[in-house]
Amino acid sequence: MASVHFVFLLFLFSGGTGPAWAAKVLLMGPSGSHWLNLVYLAEGLIRRGHEVVSLVPSNLYDSQLKALNSPIRQKIRLEKYQVPVEGDVFDRMMQLQVQFSLGDAEDFSAFRFAKMVFDSLDDAVSFGRVECDVLLHNRDLMSRLKAMNFGIVIIDPVTYCGHIVARILKVPLAITATPGIATFHLSQASQVPVPIATYYCHRTGFVQSLKNLANHVMMAMMVSLMTRNIDSLASGALGYQVTFAELSAETDLFLNREDSIVYPPHPLMPNMVQIGGYQVQNASPLPKDLEDFMEASGDAGVVILSFGSYAKAMGRRKAEMVAAGLARVPHKVIWRFQGQRPKNTGENTLLMSWIPQNDLLAHPKTRLFITHCGINAVYEAMFHGVPMVRVPAFAEQHGNSDNLETLGTGVTLDIFTMTSDDLYEAIMEVANNKTYKSAAVRLAQLQRDQPQSPMDRAVWWIEHVIRHGGLPHLKSAARHLSLLQYHLLDVAALLCAAGVVVVLVLWLCCRCCCRCCCRVLCGKKTVAKQKQQ
Repeated sequence: MASVHFVFLLFLFSGGTGPAWAAKVLLMGPSGSHWLNLVYLAEGLIRRGHEVVSLVPSNLYDSQLKALNSPIRQKIRLEKYQVPVEGDVFDRMMQLQVQFSLGDAEDFSAFRFAKMVFDSLDDAVSFGRVECDVLLHNRDLMSRLKAMNFGIVIIDPVTYCGHIVARILKVPLAITATPGIATFHLSQASQVPVPIATYYCHRTGFVQSLKNLANHVMMAMMVSLMTRNIDSLASGALGYQVTFAELSAETDLFLNREDSIVYPPHPLMPNMVQIGGYQVQNASPLPKDLEDFMEASGDAGVVILSFGSYAKAMGRRKAEMVAAGLARVPHKVIWRFQGQRPKNTGENTLLMSWIPQNDLLAHPKTRLFITHCGINAVYEAMFHGVPMVRVPAFAEQHGNSDNLETLGTGVTLDIFTMTSDDLYEAIMEVANNKTYKSAAVRLAQLQRDQPQSPMDRAVWWIEHVIRHGGLPHLKSAARHLSLLQYHLLDVAALLCAAGVVVVLVLWLCCRCCCRCCCRVLCGKKTVAKQKQQ
């Protein structure tokens, strides 16, 4: 009898660690940091007992496999399909932007850079169409995917083919929406206009409004360019006419990588969930050599410098400029750097090709963080209350930096014009001015004071979608309305027409009455004249 009770208790307690059911989840995404964001989400799902499969074209297989560098990540199964494309086109496009920002200025002219980016974007669009076309016409693969009975498809916002795949598999769709990039997905699905004046930054003013408008227009042009082929592909694969906007509007769940602490609040539908900082975890112990380095810093502490996964793109002269600024500070420095060691690297600086960034930021000896303001870096620094010297390079990093500047967590440097003196002065300002640390700690307290962690929130909503086979009741009814219907222009036209008819009828009535009156009056005058005669 005791053994029966033991088994019952074991079952009861084990049931609290995961769902009573396990689903299959299909991921579709590119490479680099975009793929890592999906991997973080997959880790949370795997811990809950779900099976995760990534549908990956052959040209991205190696880069996605490289990121599966831990036991839990290795549980992600890569389902590869062959495509007639060589190399990672998306990564090449990103590398160009990074090289323009982190490379030596004389290596690029603005015109040459713009042409190279446009050409690479055009290549990405063309190759993306080829990859999608090959995937949709791979009958064996599509049949195999249907047989797997996935509960949901989760895609990165740039993986537009995922909208079609989810519709073919007849399963719900979720998008990990990146701030800025996903603006148009949100507006198409909710039909809530994007408040351009305040969406991108807490600051309000004429110059900021110009920047916001320019950013919005550029993103609109990029999305339009990248989705120009989706309508025909979707219509051909699904057998009926459909547009990308219509597919996007039917998305069941938007996992928004934003947080109202950093980004200005704006209207959202119930199926648009904020999961900013979902990848942040509690710190793990540092390796002994790093722990010894941190402790040896004494009261001065340590400065952490990382420009993310694209650190290898930094030019030689720019690297020497950064090294000169770091060598002057009284702190020890850990610099994530790939490439030839700058000749003027100071004795206080430790160069590493990879760093346990989250664990270093959580260390009590860390004084500040020099960052490119990538979204993952921002949330990790926020979570651990670390002030920042921000050096935004490209994409949404400038918007992240602008928002953090208004929150008082550090200072910003211009990647194109900064000097070693600027870097030194910025480090000394942030390290010695306690107001930056106080502001950073306040943001950390706000970020931690939530009823559930962002990861738990993301996983709960994904499971909620799977359990109910989609969330049609949370989608905006406005997604079915045309532009005329949404703005009530058809109603306004009817009312105007009715008003015109009423006015016209009244005018005709008045005219008839006037004529009748005139006839009566004229008749009376005629009779009176006749009597006088």
